[in-house]
Amino acid sequence: MSIRLADVADRTGVSAATVSRVLNGRPGVAQATRTLVLGAVETLGGQPVATRATQGEMVGVVAQGGGSGGGPSLVDHVLTALHRRGLLPVLFAQAHGAPQTEPASRKLLSHGASGLVFIGGDHAETAADREFFRSLREKNVPHVLVGGAAFPDRSARISQDEEWGIGKAVHQLSELGHARIGMISESLRSPTSRRRRDGFLSALRSLGVPAPEAGSRIEHAHGCDGAGARAAGLLMERGCTALVCDSDSLALGALRAARSRSLTVPDDLSLVVAGDSSTARHMVPSLTVVSAPEEKMAEAAADTLMMAVSGTPLTSLELFFQPDLIIRESTGHAPSF
Repeated sequence: MSIRLADVADRTGVSAATVSRVLNGRPGVAQATRTLVLGAVETLGGQPVATRATQGEMVGVVAQGGGSGGGPSLVDHVLTALHRRGLLPVLFAQAHGAPQTEPASRKLLSHGASGLVFIGGDHAETAADREFFRSLREKNVPHVLVGGAAFPDRSARISQDEEWGIGKAVHQLSELGHARIGMISESLRSPTSRRRRDGFLSALRSLGVPAPEAGSRIEHAHGCDGAGARAAGLLMERGCTALVCDSDSLALGALRAARSRSLTVPDDLSLVVAGDSSTARHMVPSLTVVSAPEEKMAEAAADTLMMAVSGTPLTSLELFFQPDLIIRESTGHAPSF
């Protein structure tokens, strides 16, 4: 009888990631915790399933961009984590001209992949076809979704805590004296954008901003700098001295809008971006970001896939990881008018 990772975590009070480390025989877990987890497995009536996939076993990584921290750096961390566990990851990435999620996945499975990791792509879009992911579940194909799934799903999911991260950014801006903080949000078809918006609104409520006013501080824009500039202009006209942007392209647009008004960043306008990138790091000024804990997410994705490949059911497992707020040059104290 196999047992669920979440059941062991609930019984022991340790994280699902720690349970995964114990069952995979990985180091870095105290002996008392290891004994506790293995005892819970026995108490639950299960046998520790095969704790390691076959060395050299092939698994697929399908990276279509988007999602929560779904950039090239996260992909690299996932590939490295799978390699360290003795697996052979094969990457299909949109940036390399790979086919879309479903045909890429079917090709990997037809060539013997024993499990799949999805980074960004169709599972993170509400308009996407859900039937393919439903078929994976029905056929018990081991798979892990990295980034928020846009539909109710029983698959294992690894996500960034977007609400917490954006809330932290808003409170940091408030501590710098910004009384009117706005947000430029991308399409709400993505659960990532929805969670960021919800975190923004929740943070404003905690600062005493009435709901109607909080709603007026959000402008939605397609992810290009032109749309970002228009949205930033509207928010600055409403008195916003700080903006949280859903992407670095929107932040670039906000920077253009400020300069067109002879304003400077951060003296007149502070900017924070959800998600780190080389663009954010090398822009002038460099951008303060809410950065995904990519290494932790990658380790969890690799551990979770190993468990699934080894036969442990991972139904309805979603692990959230708190991001980091990296302060750079684009944020400063609120201007005094």
